[in-house]
Amino acid sequence: MVYYSNPVLKSLSQGDRIAFIRQVRRMSQQTLGEKIGIKSNRVRNMICRMERKDRAVKPDRLKKIAEVLDVNIKMLERWTFKDPEQLYYMLLWIEELCPGMAFRKDNELCVKNETHKTLLRKYPEWREMKTRYVKGLIDYDEYLDWKLGKYKGSFKEDGR
Repeated sequence: MVYYSNPVLKSLSQGDRIAFIRQVRRMSQQTLGEKIGIKSNRVRNMICRMERKDRAVKPDRLKKIAEVLDVNIKMLERWTFKDPEQLYYMLLWIEELCPGMAFRKDNELCVKNETHKTLLRKYPEWREMKTRYVKGLIDYDEYLDWKLGKYKGSFKEDGR
């Protein structure tokens, strides 16, 4: 049994993000490989190469990884920044990489493009969840689950 008491995000690379979530979910490389359907006697080696960035993750395999790790696939995608939401997901990861870093919305922000609109739309929920976490109304695991797209409560209706 592999136990990860305190996973640490090493970088913002796709491989490091997959490794971090796998460790948060307390899953070995062997188990992840088997659950995503790798049929090989070198399962652990293939996952290790994926996490080390030696191996590109194909879209269909990435979808399966997201399902097995119970995470929003957008948290695992390679960033091309063609999708305005990618900056938002990157900011959520930066917060994991640099704990204590604060982001704030400028009330005088001039909306210039789709990325601005996306961030303005998504920021209030992020701020609400971060405030709940800081005040101790939710724990780190619930806050991280929300960021990963799998928080089971409603931030508006859970009454905490």
